[in-house]
Order: sequence, then C-alpha cells, then structure tokens
Amino acid sequence: MTVTSQIPPDPAVETMEFERLKASGGNRPIELLVKEFGVVYVTSITRDGCSGCAEQKPLFRELAGKMSTKHQGQIRFSNIHIRYKPDDQKESWEAKRVFGHAAYPTYMVHVKSHLGPLEIYRAVYPSMEDLERQTTEALELAEYYKTEASKP
Repeated sequence: MTVTSQIPPDPAVETMEFERLKASGGNRPIELLVKEFGVVYVTSITRDGCSGCAEQKPLFRELAGKMSTKHQGQIRFSNIHIRYKPDDQKESWEAKRVFGHAAYPTYMVHVKSHLGPLEIYRAVYPSMEDLERQTTEALELAEYYKTEASKP
C-alpha cells in the first residue's frame, strides 16, 4: 500500500512521511536526516489531527524561509509527518519509540559530529522565536564539528 502525502510541498521545508523514512534502510531515521558536517538540522514532528501542528505549520515554514535565506546552506529544515487515526495509533506510537518524543508538535535541532547526530535542542510546541534562537546558536557548534572532522 502506498501512502500519498496530503501535505503541500514547501521549498524551505523537506517533508517526509514517517513510514517512508523508517523504511529507508537500517540506519536510525535521525541519521538519514543529519548528513553533513557544518549544517544545523531543524526537524518538526507532526501528526494528523494535531491542532497545535496545524497552528504552527505556517509559522515553521515562515521561519524556515527566513533562516534558509539568511544562512544559505548552513541550516536545513524538515518535517516528519505521522499518520494518525483515533482507531489506528500504531504509527504514532512507533514514531514516539523511534524519536523518543512525548507529544506533537515536537521540534529538534541536530548537528553532525564524529559521533553521529547530536541533539542540541528539543521542545514541544515552542515559540518560533525560541526555535530561531536555538538554531542560530547551534551554527557555531556545527562549524566546530565541521572543523574537527577535517583535521587529520
């Protein structure tokens, strides 16, 4: 069965269905998102039927557009969308097991290090100002790990 996304595309935010991300190989899903040194990865986890997710989606997209323009190539925004029905919560529970989040929407900020993806920040339903501040502060850390990775 193929799941068709009902989420309109946005050039500033890469949207992935959880099922497709989970099925993309033996890696942990976060390792599939956090690929490059020197880049800050900002990820939202949302699900069907979540009023907070619907409320914050345009704000997150606006932030992504603004920060992607200001910090070209240094920040990547993505959204992992979870399918949910009151009578079928299996995917939501699986996503919580995989990502360790408690509620929706959850936002995470990661950078890549020689140890793999490192989580810098995580919050449920944060203000976009706080998410922007945390993302901006993570730029220095991303650059540090990029420099460390290039050393012999």
